[in-house]
Amino acid sequence: MVGEVFRRPSFFIWFGAMFLTAASELAPGQWIDVALSNRVGMRGILLLVYVNALMFVFRHFAGRLANKISNPGLLWVSSLLAAIGLFMLSQAQTPVTAVLASTVWGLGVCVMWPTMLASVAERYPRGGSWAMGLVGSAGALASFFVLPLLGAMFDKAKIEFAGGPEAFAQLAGAAKLAVEDAAASVSFQRLAILPVILLLVFGFIWLRERGKSRAVLAGEAA
Repeated sequence: MVGEVFRRPSFFIWFGAMFLTAASELAPGQWIDVALSNRVGMRGILLLVYVNALMFVFRHFAGRLANKISNPGLLWVSSLLAAIGLFMLSQAQTPVTAVLASTVWGLGVCVMWPTMLASVAERYPRGGSWAMGLVGSAGALASFFVLPLLGAMFDKAKIEFAGGPEAFAQLAGAAKLAVEDAAASVSFQRLAILPVILLLVFGFIWLRERGKSRAVLAGEAA
């Protein structure tokens, strides 16, 4: 099992992609309540409950999509929706726009984790539980590393919008909330870069595998 992983360096592309997909899902989920509650006028935790219910329902239909467009194709579509959803979350100002943004983001990230595991299992079958464990650990590492980075990004943005540490310390009430809302918006926008990177990775894998499939079909036809 160890040899299956280390003899095929392409595995580590999937390992890195798992880190980014998990970060695109877990980091915003931890921050929605903190970042959106004041701005949109509703508790962010309600959005998380809604998104998790959406994930539960949509995962029952994801297999059909994967069969039609392949796992890399599904991951590409998921990354596109996640990027759009995160940008929409950065712009949400009302409960309606927050729910809409959460819907797009939730549809994007809901099948990322299981589809990543399925993709690795298909491509590295001899890796067994070792390969699955490594990929799962990448997801756990994403939560461990990205959440503190997002917090640091948020804190830095607050200081910048306030005009410095001393100016931020003097803020209170509506002025402080306005600065925090602006900082949260910028943080979500910057986090949207992660699924954009995944668009390139999964797009390359998808096109490459489609090209191989067409070549095989052409060979059989000949």
